[in-house]
Amino acid sequence: MTQFQEQLHRHQYSDGDNRRYDISEKHQEIGIDRPAYEGADNDDSRSDSPEHELVINLGRSTQRDWLQEERDLDDSIIQGRQYDDDTIRLQKRVWNLWCRFCAETRRDALELLRADPPSLKTLYTFFDYTVTTRRRYIKAASTLQTYWNIWTQLRREKTGLTIPSQVKNGMVGVRDQLTKKHKLRTESKEKPILRSEDVFELLKVLWTTGTEPWDPVQLALIILLAGITGQRPGALVSLKHADVAITLFPTGRDRPHMVLEVKPRNTKGYRGKKKPWYVPNCCTKCSNIQFNRYSLEIGIPEVPSEPCLLFCPKTLFLGLLMRKSAFRHLHISSDRQLYALQVSECAGSLTLRPADPDAYLFDISARTLNSWLRRLGEITGFNLPITPYWLRRGAGEAANSSCEISEAQQNLLLQHASGSVYQKNYRPDYLPVDFNAAWRQLKPQVMIIRMASGQSRSIDRRRPIDLSRAEEIEARANLLVRRRLKRWLKYKQKIQRKHGTLASAAGTPLYAEAMKQRTRYYTALQASRREMKEKMRSRFNEEQPVQDVIRQVHGLPLETYNVCDDVALSQERQKAIVILFRFAPTSEQDETNCRIAAVDAVSQIGPSLTSRLRAIHSSEGLPGWTAAGLGNKCVTIRPLECLLCSIYGVREKPFKSDFSFKRHIRRVHYACTRCPDPACHEPLNEWWEIANHMRFYHMSP
Repeated sequence: MTQFQEQLHRHQYSDGDNRRYDISEKHQEIGIDRPAYEGADNDDSRSDSPEHELVINLGRSTQRDWLQEERDLDDSIIQGRQYDDDTIRLQKRVWNLWCRFCAETRRDALELLRADPPSLKTLYTFFDYTVTTRRRYIKAASTLQTYWNIWTQLRREKTGLTIPSQVKNGMVGVRDQLTKKHKLRTESKEKPILRSEDVFELLKVLWTTGTEPWDPVQLALIILLAGITGQRPGALVSLKHADVAITLFPTGRDRPHMVLEVKPRNTKGYRGKKKPWYVPNCCTKCSNIQFNRYSLEIGIPEVPSEPCLLFCPKTLFLGLLMRKSAFRHLHISSDRQLYALQVSECAGSLTLRPADPDAYLFDISARTLNSWLRRLGEITGFNLPITPYWLRRGAGEAANSSCEISEAQQNLLLQHASGSVYQKNYRPDYLPVDFNAAWRQLKPQVMIIRMASGQSRSIDRRRPIDLSRAEEIEARANLLVRRRLKRWLKYKQKIQRKHGTLASAAGTPLYAEAMKQRTRYYTALQASRREMKEKMRSRFNEEQPVQDVIRQVHGLPLETYNVCDDVALSQERQKAIVILFRFAPTSEQDETNCRIAAVDAVSQIGPSLTSRLRAIHSSEGLPGWTAAGLGNKCVTIRPLECLLCSIYGVREKPFKSDFSFKRHIRRVHYACTRCPDPACHEPLNEWWEIANHMRFYHMSP
């Protein structure tokens, strides 16, 4: 074997993903008709060489038939686009409506879809049918436009046909006629914003309310991150431990400066795929570990002499990570160890990343976040239901009005393609500018205009939150709710007659249909409750200002009661409130001690109700936010009180009867576990062992 042949066998090629293959595979990609090197066809001596014959033979034996593969391709498959999950669900809904419409008119759905050009009469009838069928949900002309866009997508994907220009022009008039016929809303929705002073009102109510099932630490941190970074809710709730970090920078003082760094994951798709980056693995001999690097990285530095730690996201972030023991791989077990870290003289910074890079920072979904914010806004007293986009619009306004942030930086922050997107979709309804001062050349009254254009002006703690007993009865008496309740009870009785219980019929078609009817009943009931609450709050907005004016005219005091009942907060929550709401200390050492105490107090607050239930049967030890207040003394409970639920803060009220107590143990605490009391820690295998252990070992005399 010649030296050239030996080099061919020893050499390895790489195609970018570390895959190895030999010369035959490499030559398969090059093709047999391509010269092995430049000028090979003109050199007879080289073409007769054994090296040249070897390359030619290897290429002939493994040649792929690219022409046949091209003939086998399906145009509809290779042109298929990738859509978001919400778009796919909407496509399925529009397709179901189209199929139902064709079935009622006795026509084939695909054949009618292939009509070229599509008939405007057919389109008018179909969208009239769609609005009539879903009138409860289609309330705006923009929704009708969305249904038309989805229908054109379905037609293009299923038939490969596009919409002619004359049909597009005709559909403008069709939509206008349907909007007028069904009295759809044509004006845009209100676009309120939340500024820092509005966020302060939210956080104040959030930390002082103990009746709601939310996690104050997670919700407060998401509110601050949304208000500062302006990111969408999907990008915030999908943050993982690999996307966040705390970096220490030397400042020449006793303590380095801490910066919270956030890399949002689910940003806008128009910016393209994010570039990969590599972190060398110095501990092992394995190849480099590939992580995802995101095009947007936001740093939030701590404010020196912070006037109120309630606005410090780093404090809540560290408290959340310490509660989850996320720095255990760094052997950091206390907040004082964290604040005692220093940056080496040979390094410019020190980055602290939490353990478990694939773990999510927040254990809530975007839907849960929306419900928590809506409820928080109602308790605070805001007029309109709060959404995460209120905070995003507030961040956009702050960036747009700041002379330190350019338009390009604003587009990067908000993930916008251009500044026109902000002008179209994020502009405030109330212009926060003193035009009178500009016209008269006076000093602008910035704070007054800021108060007038903010959402705190709509706060009224007297505004009703929940339905009264009479209003609840009226909501249940709705005709649609009664009809669906009757249908659900009918299927429930069928199952009971045939199978005895609902659980026994699980997996049968009758059970599936019954669950479907039950879901439809509760959906209608929730819609009736929302409609009743909107009427109640609208009536309050009309009548209450008139009553306030009349009472003041006649010299009567104003009503200042609050409809929300005050509930005693836990000691951990009270401690966190005292530290978070205190003023900034004067000295640097006192400020450091204050920050340490704040992180420690936040880390002791328990998570939401769902996370508490999940932690009861976890194989890990007792979490720090629970073990801190127990000590080494044996926990005692009242009769018919659940020890597990009491320690984890799920339920502290005793059960009414022994039967309900046993039923709770069988349904909730059926898995093998250990006693959560650190002084006991007895293994418990069956539900009756758990019940007897609570009665004989922990019940108060």
